[in-house]
Amino acid sequence: MTRCALIVLLFLAGPAWGAQPPRHVQMDFTVTSGAMHIGEGRDVLEHDGKQYSVISELKTVGLAAILYKLNIRRESRGLITKNGLSPLHFEESRTRKPKRAADFDWDTKLIKLTDGDHVETVALPDNTFDQTSFSYAFAFRPPSEEILPVHLTDGRRLSDYEYKFIGKEKLKTPLGNLETVHFQKVREADDKRGFEVWLAVEHHYLPVRILFVEKNGTVLDSTVTAISYQ
Repeated sequence: MTRCALIVLLFLAGPAWGAQPPRHVQMDFTVTSGAMHIGEGRDVLEHDGKQYSVISELKTVGLAAILYKLNIRRESRGLITKNGLSPLHFEESRTRKPKRAADFDWDTKLIKLTDGDHVETVALPDNTFDQTSFSYAFAFRPPSEEILPVHLTDGRRLSDYEYKFIGKEKLKTPLGNLETVHFQKVREADDKRGFEVWLAVEHHYLPVRILFVEKNGTVLDSTVTAISYQ
């Protein structure tokens, strides 16, 4: 599929891209690995049309909580520009791990990465997101004539990715069947990590399902259970 065809298809998929979502959005998720229910999550997106924040929290439940006891909190803050979200600060706290953070300086084109006591500053390319803001970028970003490379950071490193459009799909969720557009990370032969996201057309292209494949092959599947607006 050509880039122009992709843009046209996405533009026709539903409401016009670039229309901002409500100023307060709360999304609840359930997380599974195979047949095992391992966690519950909540994302809260807030914005005033100029600035945004996303707070994402996840905790293990049931047997997984007994075995692993894992809590993760991520926060992304930044600006809303004509090109969409522009992160300024990201941080992550998780059980038994050092705190990670990323500070974006778009004026100097530098990003400071903090992983515990290790701090380094590297070049900041255009179209860079932290791993929390990226999932919400499509709710704010209008269609363009070109699909640009994506650069993502978790505070530890800055990585380059390419994503491909899989198609429009009806996604079965606790909210009912949702019309979505499905994107998937392009993986090289030696790349063991995978990422896929499903964006709900009728819910401002918010991420209603996210699937991760870890380096060891573990699959984590996060699916929306509730969405509320204010």
